Amino acid sequence: MTSLNGAALGAIVIALGLVVAACSTPAPGGAPALSGSQEPAARLEVLVALDRRVADVGYRLITANIDLCASRRDVAGWTLHAASQYSDALRPVAEARFGLDGDRPGILAVADDSPAARAGLAAGDLLLRVNGEALAPGDHSGPPTHDGLAANVARLDQALALGPVALEVRRGDTTRTVILQPTVACSSFFQVDPSDEYNARADGKGVFISSTMAAYAADDDDLAMILGHELAHNVLQHRPPPAPLGDPDPVPETALARGNHWTQERDADRVGLYLMARAGFDTARAPGFLRRFGADNWRVRYAQIGHASAEARARALDAANAEIAAKRAAGQPLRP
Repeated sequence: MTSLNGAALGAIVIALGLVVAACSTPAPGGAPALSGSQEPAARLEVLVALDRRVADVGYRLITANIDLCASRRDVAGWTLHAASQYSDALRPVAEARFGLDGDRPGILAVADDSPAARAGLAAGDLLLRVNGEALAPGDHSGPPTHDGLAANVARLDQALALGPVALEVRRGDTTRTVILQPTVACSSFFQVDPSDEYNARADGKGVFISSTMAAYAADDDDLAMILGHELAHNVLQHRPPPAPLGDPDPVPETALARGNHWTQERDADRVGLYLMARAGFDTARAPGFLRRFGADNWRVRYAQIGHASAEARARALDAANAEIAAKRAAGQPLRP
């Protein structure tokens, strides 16, 4: 339920029980990150932990690869949510845990070394005003809805696009004003969706990963491999969004080969490895992760329509790692 610049869209997924489609084939095996038998408080804590990991890894990827992205925007590096998004079962738990209030945006997670972190913001802060204008409190009851939070987030995004913003923030019983200086990043956002399937996908605007897939990637380098692969789909414009998310960049995107229907997954693996490397993650782990995933999940062990087998993909990543190492040794830029 993570969005680095906007609302935590997955909170409505929790409330309504939706499941997203996968980029790769769902595969059984391993332990799901969530269980229907969990108490609401335990379920929320599992999702919060996954959101924070995805927020940190995703933020590093979108800020380290700006020159490869055709669409950019100003981001704060936070994950936002609101009480109005949650179901009747989770709403009181989220309100008590994070001090949420109606449609007002609350901070669920802050990426390391992000503008939000540098401004001193933290999980549990509630955003009340932006540049002196109140954010709409909305309704405190009724069925779960994302509309009120989305409207508030749109106002925040508009303010961030114009430069530094003054935020009135409530933390517990204290209200203060902080100045946040946004930074430019790729437009893609990251979202964790509750699901017991091993899924990840990209749609041109965002990167979506199931809670079970995020939990399976226990190491941040492994998580970066998954998120980097999906982000590469967006960078390569494999699934262009219906409308631009920001001003297009005239130079870098055209230098990357977009591939065709049969090569998109291969290209996303290779470019995703570069995105990882440029963000400082250990790409040497990626082939081994794919081999482990293939061993644990028979459906990705073998080739499918649009996807090579896990072993074939791992061998291709071995070759890409050698390519990256050679460029580093020669002092060349890490450009796919």
